[in-house]
Amino acid sequence: MLAESVGLFSDNLGIGGERAPFGMVDVIHQKDVISIGAWHITNTQLLVVLSALGMLVALDMFVNRSRLGRGIRAVAQDPDTAALMGVNKDRVILLVFVIGGIMAGAAALLWNVTYGFSRFNVGFLIGLKAFSAAVLGGIGNLRGALVGGLLLGVVENYASGLFGTEWKDFTGFVVLIVLLMFRPTGLLGESLGRARA
Repeated sequence: MLAESVGLFSDNLGIGGERAPFGMVDVIHQKDVISIGAWHITNTQLLVVLSALGMLVALDMFVNRSRLGRGIRAVAQDPDTAALMGVNKDRVILLVFVIGGIMAGAAALLWNVTYGFSRFNVGFLIGLKAFSAAVLGGIGNLRGALVGGLLLGVVENYASGLFGTEWKDFTGFVVLIVLLMFRPTGLLGESLGRARA
């Protein structure tokens, strides 16, 4: 949390003022796909939801059902024992960073398609929200990250309606802090503590 706070401060200090966003080509023209009364879902919203669910299912199946996924889980739980069992820790760490980069790139693309513009620091707040969602759901639990993300989104949008949009981010982080006070491992997290010699 401290690292994220310092990063946010440095980011705003470096900007010095609001700069104009970069425009993007309108690749997907937004139009309503589903309309029920006052409730409308656009094609870009549907694309974002389906893509996110597809990436989550693919990642969950990879981590839980493949040999490389078992290696990732082994290194996450106990790197020393995993190395003794023949798992190449460096290769696993590299693989996790590559997968994380691919997921972050896909998320940035979907964000830019949805909002139609990009900025140099657009990923900072998204990364902060993703980190918060992972902590809310429980670090190391993919399904927990989904639950944490949904909870964070519902709380922030509800707070926007009640208090105004300027309180949206603040409310999300307050919920994160309060939850961590009572459940430090997150909603679906488990304690991974182990005895060390």
